[in-house]
Amino acid sequence: MDFENMRLQEGILLDKMKVYIGVKGVARGVGTSFVARWLDYYLNDRERHHIFVSKPDKYIVADSPENCSDMDIIVAVIDPLPSLLMEGADSIGELVDKKQPVIWMLNRNCRGVNRREMKNYLGFIPEFSQEDVPREFIARAEYNSESLPDVCKLSGIEELADHIKKINNMNYE
Repeated sequence: MDFENMRLQEGILLDKMKVYIGVKGVARGVGTSFVARWLDYYLNDRERHHIFVSKPDKYIVADSPENCSDMDIIVAVIDPLPSLLMEGADSIGELVDKKQPVIWMLNRNCRGVNRREMKNYLGFIPEFSQEDVPREFIARAEYNSESLPDVCKLSGIEELADHIKKINNMNYE
């Protein structure tokens, strides 16, 4: 057992093993911060407080990290708009060639997206897809001091979080 990765907090020995996740956008305005914020929510917020002991986060979600080689997993966020796909072509190519695990997230998916054309351009279909969230849901959540998932289900990001937890549990069993 590696005691350097353990610590004593409030009388309980807690495992500090952390999984570093870098959320990287392939072009400007693809919604990287949106995905990073709510991915952190689904990975950590539900488990942040257990009884009276504050648990340390197991997953560290970095929004647009400078150095992706420090990350255990990279979540590559793309927007289906053709102009943003073309703008991100170099970044997409770099991420496809990476040796690290890359999980692809299509943000702002809507009916107007032609998946066949996107597959022809990218060479693949992103593994996870978050539907476009109407601005009125975002505004309602902020004005009522609620979290967005309380107002509108973010099923694509929630599925991504569940997938990351499943991968992590398989690596430590």
